Amino acid sequence: MNFVGVKMYPEGKLIYLFTRQVDLERGQWCVFESKEGLEMGRIKFIVSRDFPVKKEIYIRKATDRDIEEFQAREKIAKQALKVAQERISHHNLSMKLTATKYPLGEKKLIFYYTAKERVDFRKLVKDLASIFKVRIQMQQIGVRDEPQVLGGVGICGREVCCSCFLKKNNGEKLDSVALESARVQNLPLVSSKISGICGRLRCCLNFECPIYVRLAKDFPSVGDVVSWQGEKVKVIGFNLLKRTVVIETEEGMRRTVIREEVIKK
Repeated sequence: MNFVGVKMYPEGKLIYLFTRQVDLERGQWCVFESKEGLEMGRIKFIVSRDFPVKKEIYIRKATDRDIEEFQAREKIAKQALKVAQERISHHNLSMKLTATKYPLGEKKLIFYYTAKERVDFRKLVKDLASIFKVRIQMQQIGVRDEPQVLGGVGICGREVCCSCFLKKNNGEKLDSVALESARVQNLPLVSSKISGICGRLRCCLNFECPIYVRLAKDFPSVGDVVSWQGEKVKVIGFNLLKRTVVIETEEGMRRTVIREEVIKK
């Protein structure tokens, strides 16, 4: 079994596939299957070993004809995006068009959009079908899912998690994130600090939260009275990753000590 990393074109997202295809090489263009149809990308790496994987993804080396057809479809998709935006404005529809795809091997154009309420886009679909002579599929996505389609860079300076590895199958939406996840991680409850580029709480809060929950079991809570060097002190803060506790003595002195130095009373 081959574990293959493919950089999608034109989005630039890195995805990971499992396949038994053997005539693949690093750096070559490839065609692979996704839920929308056939996509194109460039192989970044290949790892061959016995992976316990049941589901394989169809992938093959791209031919010159594949590349030409893909480029032609990309031009049509870009044109369709502009035309659809004009028609949305013409019909005064309350929706925001995010992206357009025209997958290889498919006679359909996919339009991704966000909307706060239900939209009657029957006239829009009729217009687009008459212009492009293919089946039109309108795919509504949530605000949190928008960066997954478009990609982007998060506050950490890396590609947003939803775009590079937090993927859902069959069009499922990403999991919601609760504010409690930020509280558990002792993060400042300031929107600009804990929100992603979608304007919602960052997805990373979810998958990092279980680690903090496990670490917190060994820590006193803020406000607890603990014993330190035989003296009663109050906990006013802590750092779970550094395993340190900020304490305040009865005289008002503050110190940062390691977790093992304090005993909860």
